[in-house]
Amino acid sequence: MRRTEPGRSEFSGPIRGELLGSDQLAEKARAVARQQRSHRRARIRRETRLLARLSQTRHILKEAHTRLLAGAGRDVDVGPAGEWLLDNFHVVQESISEVRETLPRGYYRELPELSTGALAGYPRVYELAITLISHTEARVDIDNLELFVASFQEVEALTIGELWALPAMLRLALIESVRRMALRTVQRVDEIEEAEAWARRIDAAHAAGPAEHGAALDALVGAPPRLTAAFVSHFLHQLRLARAPHLSLAQIEQWISDRAVGAEEATARSTQHMALTQIMMAHSITSLRTITHLDWKGFVEQQSAMEATLRGDPSGFYPRMTFATRDAYRHVVERIARRTRETEEAVARRAVALAAAGSGDETDRRSHVGYYLVDDGLGELEADTGYRASAGEAIHRWV
Repeated sequence: MRRTEPGRSEFSGPIRGELLGSDQLAEKARAVARQQRSHRRARIRRETRLLARLSQTRHILKEAHTRLLAGAGRDVDVGPAGEWLLDNFHVVQESISEVRETLPRGYYRELPELSTGALAGYPRVYELAITLISHTEARVDIDNLELFVASFQEVEALTIGELWALPAMLRLALIESVRRMALRTVQRVDEIEEAEAWARRIDAAHAAGPAEHGAALDALVGAPPRLTAAFVSHFLHQLRLARAPHLSLAQIEQWISDRAVGAEEATARSTQHMALTQIMMAHSITSLRTITHLDWKGFVEQQSAMEATLRGDPSGFYPRMTFATRDAYRHVVERIARRTRETEEAVARRAVALAAAGSGDETDRRSHVGYYLVDDGLGELEADTGYRASAGEAIHRWV
């Protein structure tokens, strides 16, 4: 009999929309930016929906892996997608761990979240990841990623935190894709095993005699299994391979055709379903590998509007500084923006403007943006932006 798939109530289809070329993908990114409505997340101490789902997904994938491994051990055809998961399960596990390490709850809560739409309550940058994956068949590379993010930012700038969160969001979206394909694969294996069980039952009854054969057919008709394409295709195939010809085979085929789908169409649908599942599983796992090897430091600095502004430092020192120093400066801009009504880019512009007005001599330290971010000019920048220190920060400064 059919077993219940893990997380069956959560089952849904592939994360897959129309496959888009470069120009269409860029326009899609701009459209998403125009349509999104977001707000700053309330700082509440509860597990976020995305991270809660990741925990659930980890358990579902472990169970699916166990089921597929057991099926393969019984020589059940787990399909190409099942083989991909079995061969690359460690990649998925490592990706889940990576998300947990790089996206702690405190950091997650700083990300702007969507106010409307199907993903309301999720980070808006997660919608970018889902949209990119859905229109590339889960094939993520540096070219389509840079194109998509840059096009989005033609309409709406992402925060530096969102850019740093992109690797985790892409992993989350790809892991979600793997989850869905794993459930489809387990479902297909269950249907195949049930088809084989019914075929064996009818074959054995046929060999036992007319009465037993009739009783088996009555059981099939009286309490039929779900006549999915995979079940029908495999069931009829097994009957054709039976020890003796079934005089009732034509009747069974007609009965199934009347209630569900014909034999040829079932085979075509089953093959198409299996091929799509393989494509999405393979692309998702390959993209998880790709993400690991991308230069995220370079990507973030290239895509950040704040970074582009700070590079206009009148002293010319900022671009020549180490990555760690530039990152420290960006954190100050990020902190000020969070406690004001200013965007990060606007805060950076104010720092550059103060530096430009600070001295006509570029050797004067007041002509360097760092003077207003990490030096004596910080108070001037905070006053210029209307910065209000948090209670904890105010106490720390007073002490």
